Amino acid sequence: MKTTPSLIGFLEALGVSIYCALIAWLFSFMEKFFAGPGYTNIALMLILLVFSAAVCGFLVFGYPVYLILNKQTKKALFILGFCALWFVGIILVSIILILVFK
Repeated sequence: MKTTPSLIGFLEALGVSIYCALIAWLFSFMEKFFAGPGYTNIALMLILLVFSAAVCGFLVFGYPVYLILNKQTKKALFILGFCALWFVGIILVSIILILVFK
């Protein structure tokens, strides 16, 4: 099956957006059980930050790096560009939805 860079960029941006939504849900769930800043809460947040950077980095840069290693640099850059454009689109739609349903 032939996939376009636009579709791949959309799927990458969608994957990161879903991951961020799950982390936001986790934060709202954790808020009920972990009250106040403590050493373990701060350590947990830092560990989650590093893990999130790894997951998001893999989702956004994993396939383009694979393409670059296989000498398909132009396609990799197009995918990264489309991913960035889709991120902007997702952010704008999210802002509009927040303003409409506020």
